[in-house]
Parts: sequence; C-alpha cells; structure tokens
Amino acid sequence: MKQTKQEMAEEYLYKKRQFNAQRMELSDQLSCFRRETEQLVAQVMYLTRNDIWDRAQFYRMIEASVAKVEQAATNYTRYLADKEHDATIEYKRQIAHRYDL
Repeated sequence: MKQTKQEMAEEYLYKKRQFNAQRMELSDQLSCFRRETEQLVAQVMYLTRNDIWDRAQFYRMIEASVAKVEQAATNYTRYLADKEHDATIEYKRQIAHRYDL
C-alpha cells in the first residue's frame, strides 16, 4: 500500500517526536542520577565523618562513575540524533522519489 505525502510527513513527524521525547527522558534521568549521587555522597560523608579513609579516592570513584553514565548518555543522544537524521534523509528521499522533486 502506497503512503500519501501527508501520511509520510505524519510518520516522519511522529518519529521525530519520539526521538525528542527519548532525549528529554534521558536528560531527566541523568539529572535525577546526578541528584541521587550527590545525596548518596552526602550521606556516606555524614555517616563516615569519624572514620579514617581516603575521601578523595571515594570522590574520584564517584566522579568516574558519573562520567561513565554521562558518556553513555552522550553516546545515546548522538545515536538518537543520527537516527533522526537518517529518518529525515529517508523521508526526503521517499518524497523526492515518489513525486519526482
């Protein structure tokens, strides 16, 4: 069944909204992760305030974990942007092919 130009445009816009929604959700999750990590670090620091241990090393470990999560988020955001770009190209190609533009 052939899609009309309007149906193709609607499908493209739907996919674009999905990509943007995923980006926003990822951003929200990353913000929540940062907040929770800061709270956990504060709790650990409070509970171990009299203990002898290397706080600098602990902070480095937490920062490394946060950096890994942020890198994964960046990679996934880039992946979503690439998929959106591919969808745009495919949509334009289909329109051009179908309507000889």
